[in-house]
Amino acid sequence: MRSVQFFMVLLVAVVLVTGCDEDDPVAPQEEHFEAIGVVLSTSGIQLVSILRGVTDDTLHAEVGTTGDHITVSFFNEDEQVVSAPEDTEKTLGWEIANPELLEVHQDEGHDGEFEFHFRGLKSGETTIELFIMHAGHSDFRSGPIPVVVK
Repeated sequence: MRSVQFFMVLLVAVVLVTGCDEDDPVAPQEEHFEAIGVVLSTSGIQLVSILRGVTDDTLHAEVGTTGDHITVSFFNEDEQVVSAPEDTEKTLGWEIANPELLEVHQDEGHDGEFEFHFRGLKSGETTIELFIMHAGHSDFRSGPIPVVVK
């Protein structure tokens, strides 16, 4: 009987010590950047928007050139356009469906920031999906955005 009590106390102690911070009312809670969509713009002109993974827009890139500077903004839960998170632990990530056609270039010293340029590699059609990365995983995924490279 005494060993069962010891085991129960040990089990409770392990759960309390290794529990997730989100469930710990004493641990400081970090704010999460809540986004439901993305807006890409250049020089203040909207190029593309994708809301809840749906878009009718298409991005364009040119073979052999580095395109215009593209700024990433987001739709919040109220469908208002808001700036990218200022938390330096949150970074921009992306996945290009066919990386033989297109690449993303970020200016020196701006790695992970919410701005980039396209470089067209060869003609064709692909998609890009954007992410808000945090602690090695994505907190947000845009859904695929079509890109035509000519």
